[in-house]
Amino acid sequence: MLELYRTARREHPALGDGTMTWQDATEGALSFSREPGFACLVNLSAEPCVLPARAELLLTSGPLEGGWPGPDQAVWLAVQRGS
Repeated sequence: MLELYRTARREHPALGDGTMTWQDATEGALSFSREPGFACLVNLSAEPCVLPARAELLLTSGPLEGGWPGPDQAVWLAVQRGS
């Protein structure tokens, strides 16, 4: 797990230090972002939740359910800010 994180951090600088900003999320989920272009979503509900728009999946703590994070699952995302 440590090597996975180190590799991800080299490829995505937002995984290092920086300001965390809480984001709106589906009910029962928590979401935060860091610049440039990183977000984390944790599903704390009993149902799958929706991923943010313009998000590319980087890493997930388990298999997605129909393309969505299931209960007690976390996803790391690369996000593009809309214009």
